[in-house]
Amino acid sequence: MDVAPVAAELGLGDRIRAFHGQAAAPTEAGPLLRTAFDLDAIAADYRAFLARWNDDGPAPADAHDDLGRQLLLHTDWLELVRRDPYLPAEHLPADWPAEEAERTFRTLSKRYEPGARHTAETLLDRWDPKD
Repeated sequence: MDVAPVAAELGLGDRIRAFHGQAAAPTEAGPLLRTAFDLDAIAADYRAFLARWNDDGPAPADAHDDLGRQLLLHTDWLELVRRDPYLPAEHLPADWPAEEAERTFRTLSKRYEPGARHTAETLLDRWDPKD
């Protein structure tokens, strides 16, 4: 995929670094990627996210309403996905937890959104550009 047109269209051309790499024989891509990236640590981060945000359990105790839960959820998720190099699925273990974590994130985000919106509308002033 040519990244340049997409980056330019989004106005991100000066902020994106892209490269394409290919393992040369006798090196195989899978072992190379497992050496370059700590897959166990990345998977552990996803599992920790799932443990904290288990859809079946109560929300984290450090959030007292849906706005707080939504903010914490999004913060945790962004910290997690920014550390993930998004390696090709064929080089990841079969039990890779990222997909389950993303489902949990999306489910909870949707669940908290109405209450978070209500709380934000109650607490926050709105700026009207006409004023």
